Amino acid sequence: MEIKEGDLVVFKQGLYAGEEERLIYRMVELNGDRCFIELVNTNMVIRPQSLAMTAELVLYPGSLSFEDNHWSEVAKLLRQN
Repeated sequence: MEIKEGDLVVFKQGLYAGEEERLIYRMVELNGDRCFIELVNTNMVIRPQSLAMTAELVLYPGSLSFEDNHWSEVAKLLRQN
């Protein structure tokens, strides 16, 4: 399955140590082998964006639990976009 703009993605396991493996991003813009991603599992008003290599990303295998208080904020932010 190919990653496209708007998809939720994570970094492949084992590429980066620590926190990076638990973070969920939204694909903002795809440009060849690179892309802009935006952190979605955060409480920050202005969500951090980063440049990443598409080869280092995979589709997020789970689903966001919108009942959970933490994820309710993420759900609101995703609906705005």
